[in-house]
Amino acid sequence: MAALATRLAAVDACRRCTVDPGSATVDLGVSVDGTELLVTVRDTGEPTTGPSADVLALVDLGLATGATGGSDGLGNVVTVRVPLATHRRLLDDEGLEVLGEDTPATDVPVTVRSLGVEDAAALTRCIYRCYGWSYPDSSMYFPDRIAAAIDSGRRIGEVAVTDDGEVAAHWGAVVVADGVVETGGTVTDPRFRGRGLAADLGERLLERLRADGVHGRLREPVLTHPATQKIALREGATLVGVYLNVAAPLQQVGITDGVLDQRVSLTLMYSPLQLLTPATMWVPPVYEPIARRVVEGSEWPRQIGALRGSPDMPATSVVQSSFNALNRRGEVTVPIVGADLIDVLDDTLSQLRSAGAEMTMVFLPANQEALASVGAGLGSLCLGFGSLIPAFGELGDALVLQWLADPDVDDSAWQYADESVESLARLIITQARQLGDAAVRLRRRAAHRQQILAALPTDG
Repeated sequence: MAALATRLAAVDACRRCTVDPGSATVDLGVSVDGTELLVTVRDTGEPTTGPSADVLALVDLGLATGATGGSDGLGNVVTVRVPLATHRRLLDDEGLEVLGEDTPATDVPVTVRSLGVEDAAALTRCIYRCYGWSYPDSSMYFPDRIAAAIDSGRRIGEVAVTDDGEVAAHWGAVVVADGVVETGGTVTDPRFRGRGLAADLGERLLERLRADGVHGRLREPVLTHPATQKIALREGATLVGVYLNVAAPLQQVGITDGVLDQRVSLTLMYSPLQLLTPATMWVPPVYEPIARRVVEGSEWPRQIGALRGSPDMPATSVVQSSFNALNRRGEVTVPIVGADLIDVLDDTLSQLRSAGAEMTMVFLPANQEALASVGAGLGSLCLGFGSLIPAFGELGDALVLQWLADPDVDDSAWQYADESVESLARLIITQARQLGDAAVRLRRRAAHRQQILAALPTDG
């Protein structure tokens, strides 16, 4: 499979060659990243914004676990992730039992410490004892993937373990951008509840994150239950957005009766762990009202800039994209905004739609002044507001937009922690529906225009 992925990526590079194919060079690289083989193809041909359709087909068929592509400033880079045998090695549930809420408590002593590679298998067993096979993040059932993420530093956590090495409780974090983590995976074996383990682990984790220089913490409370929303807000987090139809349908033990009929939507909460440096955000007009609401609801040293004149910008944007077949979700990152932003994003979104994306997130650099002007037409691409995240890695402040295959999002099962959550969710879902309706009207208007033209008499 690695050979096929290499061939498809290399063939695409040759197609985009701008010199005599006989003298063109393509650099190939293969490396191991945990449970995956990374096939990387570099070229200096016509710019690309993502993997080719052939490479995306490998991901869609499950033959590759993911693919990314775009420019790194020196040329094009396409990376295909091919699973090794350990990537698909699943938790062995033989002899394990799903424990109910009424399971008797135990007085077995535990030790609280940092999560280690050696805890990976025990963590999957703890997840199973609490959730069976219904835990929302399916990667938590694969011990080798967890071990690889811990070993690489992409996943950190705090655990309470028994003397025989079983995980009784866990609270973790995954690095999502330079200096920013998403916390979660909070779980306590029912036999060990009532001891305050989750609170202790959470405090230890936050102390560790601050000591490591992490400056931002994200959480994604579900919209089908208000409990996790309330916890985040009570702890001082700012509601920065809502992601619509972001993941495949799932079952939430104790929350939903069976698997949901619709895709999952999430809130996004942000907490600064260090002082933020003052900055100005530049937001296209169609998203400015929601962005202002987010900023005004925070204590960040941020202001929304008022655009005057036409700011300087490069002719071409730098764009990278990827596709996740499991959740049918695309992701586009724009490190540099150029004059061609609308055209290049339109092409990239079309490619991801063809690959089967049902939802695509677009990450834009909100501190680049050009975004406010050249991004004025992004709504015409059916891109609605998703979130506004300060100090998000190399992007700086990030404006996250979302494209939906079906903008008529089913919110009938949503529950809200308070009015602020409901009102922001309503603004975001209303904009998504309006942009989708506007696109339908434009398509129909164009089709009716063609019908009228076809009916006009022609000179014989």
